[in-house]
Amino acid sequence: MPVLILLVMLPVQVGLWWHAKQAAEVAAEEAVDAAKIATATTADGEAGAAAILSQAGNLRNVTVTVSRTAETVTVDVQGELGFSVFPGGWSVHAHAEAPVERFIPEPER
Repeated sequence: MPVLILLVMLPVQVGLWWHAKQAAEVAAEEAVDAAKIATATTADGEAGAAAILSQAGNLRNVTVTVSRTAETVTVDVQGELGFSVFPGGWSVHAHAEAPVERFIPEPER
């Protein structure tokens, strides 16, 4: 009987982890989209990620790291599963990267 319970609950646990992973990936992409605009800052990227994560619901202890150079924006989102059927460290990590948008005058195109 315990094996049957394990077999039933394991897909539930994987589904919860999958949802958290997808939420982290969407938050990372949103942060990159917000921070890659020419006039944006890293705070804009963090705000973009926070907007998604506030609605995702299945993550806790989330850290969002936004790095911006003159040419690229890099975002890392790390967190833990908010609800877990099985004990243990069910963590998620998402990474997104994109070039910073810039205006190129027509003669230089």
